[in-house]
Amino acid sequence: MDYKISIIIPIYQVENYISRCCRSLFGMRFQDVEYLFVNDATPDGSMAVVESILNEYPYRKAHVKLLAHPKNMGVASARNTGLKVANGEYIAFVDADDWIEENMFEKLYQGAEIGHCDIVGCDWYLEFETSRRYMRQPVYEKSADCLKAMLSGEMRWFLWAFLVRRDIYVKNNICFLDGANIGEDMVVLIQCFSFAQSYRHISEALYHYVKSNAASMTALDSKKQIEIVKRNVDATVSFIRSRYQNNMEQELDFLKLNVKFPLLISDNSANYEVWNASFLEANRSIWKNPKQPFRNKLLQWAVSHRYYWIVRGYYRLLFRFVYGILYR
Repeated sequence: MDYKISIIIPIYQVENYISRCCRSLFGMRFQDVEYLFVNDATPDGSMAVVESILNEYPYRKAHVKLLAHPKNMGVASARNTGLKVANGEYIAFVDADDWIEENMFEKLYQGAEIGHCDIVGCDWYLEFETSRRYMRQPVYEKSADCLKAMLSGEMRWFLWAFLVRRDIYVKNNICFLDGANIGEDMVVLIQCFSFAQSYRHISEALYHYVKSNAASMTALDSKKQIEIVKRNVDATVSFIRSRYQNNMEQELDFLKLNVKFPLLISDNSANYEVWNASFLEANRSIWKNPKQPFRNKLLQWAVSHRYYWIVRGYYRLLFRFVYGILYR
């Protein structure tokens, strides 16, 4: 059976969150959708929760596929597993600890139909324990402008904020790098936008991205993790250069700076050292990105000159006050 949308949901150790996600998915207004839950060998009771919630929505059962890995392979492989069996006209991804507005896919699909768009995106909420922030994406009409906005860091590359025509994946052999489970959205979505002919943005927050632990705002806090990210960055650089020759070298510098920037959202000098050891060639463009705020450029300049006290002071102001008090 062909569907309008295939939603891929990787499952791994989300027993405490998956019920909220499932209820938002099964209870949404959009009907012509298939659900692909990929059990990445989760050791907890996550899948039992999925099946229990599904029993509350019996009319959805025929449209749900429960896929399973024999061993834990990571989110990139789980997403690939979903892509291989998806039948929808469009592909969507939802993280199992997040949830959606009931009209999210109705609005995204309507937006796609209006302009026969290859990709449709939306804003989202960043959810903390007792508060939330509205996260707004820039509005562009051309996919080429979106591509440059992603490389510059102006547009975020979270896959769950976009609906992408499945033909984009199929015709261009786009998939995730198995085992490269940090920054995996980046390389895939940049390729999708490179091949897309049309884009539409819905200026509403339709997705809820959970950030329950403000102290973990940085995902890149070790040399090992930045090495994983580097696999996705290298793949992105290779793709951009093969498709656009040497016409986007500065944009690639911006990408590298944005990828390692989370290392500066920390008071750990070891993270600053990892920053200084990563993508050194990109430092030449610290002051050249017009889409980045001055404070980001200042922090990068400071750490590149090893003025670590500036970076550490900013972190303590931002996270101990702003996220520690204002956003909890």
